[in-house]
Parts: sequence; C-alpha cells; structure tokens
Amino acid sequence: MKSIKVRLAAMLVGAMMAGGAANLQAATADEEVYRLGEVVVSGEASVVESVGVTHKVTAEEIQKRGVRTLDEAINLLPGVTVRVGGDGTPRIDIRGLRTRHVKLLLNGTPFNATSDGQFAPNLISVENIAEIVVTTGGASSLYGAGGNAGVINVITKKGARGAHGSAGVELAEGDTQLLRATAGYGADRYDVFVSGSLYERDYWELSDHFSPSSTEDGGERENSDYERDNLFANIGFAPTDATLIGMTVNYLKSDFGKPPVAVEDDFAPNLRYEREEDEGFNAQLALDHDFKGPLSFKGWAYYNKLNTLENRYLSDYETQGAGAPGTSRTDAETQISGINGQLRYDMQRYGVATLGVMYENNDYEALGFSVNNRGRLSTVDASGNFQLYATTFEYEVTPLPKLGLVLGGGYHWQDRADKSDGDYTYLVGLRYDLFDGTRLKASHARKIRFPTLRDLYDPERGNLDLDAEVTWNTEVGFEQDLPAATTVSLTGFYMDIEDFIERPDGEVQVQNYEKYEFYGVEVAAENRYFDELLLRASYSYLHSEDKSSDSNRDQLQNRPEHKVVLEAAYQLPWNMSVYGSAMWVANAYTYNDDVTIKKRIPEYLVFDFRLSKKVANALDLYFGIHNAFDADYVTSYGIPHAGRAMYGGVTWKF
Repeated sequence: MKSIKVRLAAMLVGAMMAGGAANLQAATADEEVYRLGEVVVSGEASVVESVGVTHKVTAEEIQKRGVRTLDEAINLLPGVTVRVGGDGTPRIDIRGLRTRHVKLLLNGTPFNATSDGQFAPNLISVENIAEIVVTTGGASSLYGAGGNAGVINVITKKGARGAHGSAGVELAEGDTQLLRATAGYGADRYDVFVSGSLYERDYWELSDHFSPSSTEDGGERENSDYERDNLFANIGFAPTDATLIGMTVNYLKSDFGKPPVAVEDDFAPNLRYEREEDEGFNAQLALDHDFKGPLSFKGWAYYNKLNTLENRYLSDYETQGAGAPGTSRTDAETQISGINGQLRYDMQRYGVATLGVMYENNDYEALGFSVNNRGRLSTVDASGNFQLYATTFEYEVTPLPKLGLVLGGGYHWQDRADKSDGDYTYLVGLRYDLFDGTRLKASHARKIRFPTLRDLYDPERGNLDLDAEVTWNTEVGFEQDLPAATTVSLTGFYMDIEDFIERPDGEVQVQNYEKYEFYGVEVAAENRYFDELLLRASYSYLHSEDKSSDSNRDQLQNRPEHKVVLEAAYQLPWNMSVYGSAMWVANAYTYNDDVTIKKRIPEYLVFDFRLSKKVANALDLYFGIHNAFDADYVTSYGIPHAGRAMYGGVTWKF
C-alpha cells in the first residue's frame, strides 16, 4: 500500500508540473461557502454573533498556516487549548471546559460521538473547509442543549460557477505523505463540490531534548503511526428563486496507534498499549425556503454513524487472544439521527424572531472483552439510547442604530429507558456602538448538558443517578478600532457550573461535582496597516477551581493559566509569502493518584514557520517547519509532543 502511494505521489507531482506549464495564465476560481447548513444566520447584521465572542478562520488563513486538520486550524485562537492525553487523540478545550462540552457541527450536522460526547478533530481534514466559526460562552439558543463551552461550526465549500479544482501532494518527515484534491462546478440552478485526501505517517520524532525513560527511548515515538482517508461531497439545487436544497455526505476512515505514557510515577496515567480504527459516515439534507413576505424556513435532516474498534495489547502490540492478562478489545458503534427546523419571521425594524424545534435519536452499542492483570476475563456488552427534544426561540432587534439586543431561550428533554429529564436554557445579550469604531458588548446565558450514554451505561464508569450539568456564563467586553488599521478586543468571562460530570482521579465511576468555577480574560489585537503584512497577537488568562464543599483542588488538572500567541504573515513582491507563529503556554498542573499533591507541568514555547511561492497563478510550492526550535513539551503530563518536523509540497489549481 505504501509503495503504491509513493508512486502515486510521484505521478501526481509530474502531472502538476506538466499541468502548471500548460496553464501558466489559467485563472483560478475560489470555491464559495455552503451556507445551507448554518444553524444561525451569520453576517454583520447578526446580533447574536456580535454580543459574544465569535472567531472565524477562513480557508485563506488555513492555507497560509499550512495546517491539515481541524485541531491545527484553531489551536492558536484565544481561550482554545488543544490537548493530547492518554487516548492519543487531540482534544479541544475551550476556557477550561472539555471537548465533551463543545458542540461540533459539520454544516449543521452534530459530529459529537453519542457514547461520550467527544469528537476527534484530527479526523476532519481541511481541504473542504471554507470557514470555521468558533463561538465561545453564551452561544445562540438555537444550537440547543450542550455546547456549554461553545460551538464549533465547520462550514464547507461549494462549487462556484464554472469548473475548477485543485490537486496537491505533501511529504514530511516520518515517512509522511498527504495527497488531496478538490473539484467543483457551478451553474445557474445547481452546484457540485467534491474533495478527498489520503494521509499516511509511519512515525513522528521526539525532540532531541527528550530524556529517555523506562518506557520510551527517544527518537521515533513508539506506536505513533497514523493513516486517514477522507471523502466529502455536497450538491446544491435551486428549483426556484425562493427555494434552495442541499445534500452533504462525508466519509472517513482511520487506523492509528496511541503512543504510551513516557514516564512512570504517581502523577502519570497508567501505562497502556493501544490502537484504534475508526470508520464514519454522515449525511445531511437541507432545505431553505423564502415565503412571500417576512416568513422563511430552514430545515435539516441528518444522520451520523461512527464505528470505533479499540484494542489494548501487551507491550509488543500483537494480538494476544482473549485470555492474555492486560488485553482488551471493544467494537463500538454510535449513531445520531435527527431533524431540525427553524421558522424565521423578519419584522424589519421591529426585529427578527426565530422559532426552532429539534428531535434527535442517539444510539450506542459496544461488544468486546477485557482481561485484568490476574487473567480474569470479562465480556463487554453495553448498549443504550436516548432521545433529545427541544423547542427554542430567539429574538434579535436593533431598536436604535447603535444598539442591538438578543433574547433567546429553550426547553430541552432527554428521554431514556430509566429516566426522563428536562431543563431550560436562556440567553440575553446586547451590543452598543459607543463611538465609531468602539463597540461594547455583554451577554449572560444558562446552558445545560445531559449525561452521555457512556456516563450512564458504561459497565465500569457508568452512573444512572447522574444529573444534567448546568452552566451560567457571563461575558463582558469591547472591540476598538485604532489608528494604523489596528483593532483590539478585550473580553472578561465568568462561568459557574453545577453538577459537573467527571470521573474522579483514581476512581472508576463518574459522578457529579457540586460546583466548578472558571473565570478569565482574553485580549486580542490585529494590524493590517500594510496590505502585504498581517500581524496578530493574543493573550488568554484562565482560573479554574473545584468549589465543591469537600474539595481541596485550587486549580483543575491540565488547564493552563496563561497562553500567548503571536502571528505574522507577509506577502513578498515576487509571489512569495512567509508565515510564522509563536505560542507560549504556562501554569498547568496535574495531581497524583489520590489528589493530595499538585505538580506543575513545564511551560512551553512552540514556533511554526511556512514559506510558499506561487508559480504563474497555477502552482503553489511550499515548505514549512513545525516546532522549529525543537521544544520538548507536553499538554498532558507524561505524553510528549513531536519535536521539530519539516514538510514540503505542491498544490495545482485549475
């Protein structure tokens, strides 16, 4: 398989060079944005987006940075932490809340696993992404339950008028190969867009500063191979000027190792040797109809399926059979299906009112076995399902030219075999343009998150007595335009969470924690004085604490207090561009098994660099370095990240 991909890469490079020579003056067409899947209407007039913090990462920014997956695309945003733990999968934390508190949408389709509410962002490739919208804190009530930390909406490309596309190949250290391609076509009444990628890595290298341990020698990271295949397509059709119909399908497959913990002490996770295979499919059918007059309707029907095979081995990563101590195998399937409808009434200067209804079914099934260190065999046969129902309402109005208000709310139900539960959410917010270029904003929201199927029914950690989490989120901030094409923003936030669902350190069963508290500040600045130069800087501060009456944790585990990011992109005169970033993270802690001793995780500073050159508007040649200064760092104690890694590639656009 590997030799075939190498030959394919060589053939693709040759074809690109030939195509580039034959199309030196060919104009490239940029793909348009697929808006049918957006739950909330975006744009300058959207009040609900402007009362809180909304970050947007465009396809152009993704290309400048040279990132490959969703987690890499957003890891520099204020308040966002990408953390890799013992499961080997990058996790996106927002303001100290975990991935399971973040709602991930792909064109409006929920992408969180039904079993534990999490998602694997490294399975989402970027070649089909037009825009990533990250909304932190008090997001729109129309998103429904969950998303207590925020919402990540991945909005894909769609076919522009005419035929266009791209093909690219990238090679990197660790015998890494990435092949990707896109194609699109648009006409008056329909458009088509398809994309795909093949990614394969044999290993990645640890930093030269890494100190060998009893479990890791250094050099090539043990069990760090990775394969991923993605295929995506969407079709849009406009039967009339008032009606849009869209269909989106996405397929992914991966096979990878989970590198073991690299230290053995009281603070490190247990030593495990694991591998995982994933295969997923999701589809969405969307409808947008504008009735004559102020009324319009948007609706979605969606289906998301993910199969996950997890194997735990002895140290040699070979199958030991069902009788070997310390081994396990779990084959799990999660399915999400549902419908979502929104009726929007535009009263012009009297505001916009939106009524939403939602139904969603979540299914989970897992089969397998586990053998403890004494050789005792246990079978895994877990299943469960629940249904979610919601009715939501949101009203946006601009009563004065400088003032915007939003009021939203909803009631949500979780219906399962052993229990039914319901609770409410709300959002109130305002923005006020104090002066030209000065905007004040504030919002307050109540969010809920129901326990997941794994929280409830997992044979080891499940707890049927869990209550829903409740989060109160308050944000206050301002945005200011300064001379020399400079903008700055400052946001303060406070989150009070009751019945936080988490598994205690050193324990097995999940439980509700009485009260968690998070507060912090995010500062961001951007300068575009020179057309060829972009400068960005941000600082995030986070305080996290377990405020439960019986707790002694003054800071929660793996939640860094400080994050500083600097970015620069410069367009040189000869069709060459350069990009660089630096990220400094400090003051994260971990605890020992019985949570009696706290230990600081070393701070780290990571630099990335990328150089690209356009050749006659058809070819884009690029070279980059991840972790250019070869920092040895961790985001979860005992799990080191990759050291310096160089890569290069070429993309042909037509």
